[in-house]
Amino acid sequence: MEIFSKKLTSIDIDKGLQVPDYSLAALPPSGSGNKVEFLVADIEGKAWNFACTTKTGRNTLMKPVFSKDWFAFARQWGLRSGATSAFYMEIDQATGAQYKIKVRQV
Repeated sequence: MEIFSKKLTSIDIDKGLQVPDYSLAALPPSGSGNKVEFLVADIEGKAWNFACTTKTGRNTLMKPVFSKDWFAFARQWGLRSGATSAFYMEIDQATGAQYKIKVRQV
């Protein structure tokens, strides 16, 4: 099931992938904090440890951002502004939710 897809900006690549706030419901619960870490597999099956942090400011809405291994992932795949990323979740009866990411270059 696709959670979201997005055309990347230079901010997404350099500062962290800004994700739609509605996608938070599909991620593992963060417990008492504003950060959750989870594994994401690319199309080659390599696992990346992404972190999703929600930033809130005065009079602003939540702004979830993927970070941690996101930066290494973006470098390895040579991501540039204009590329498209698609983030998916698959449910496996034995292991639970599996997260996957696909990219399409410009």
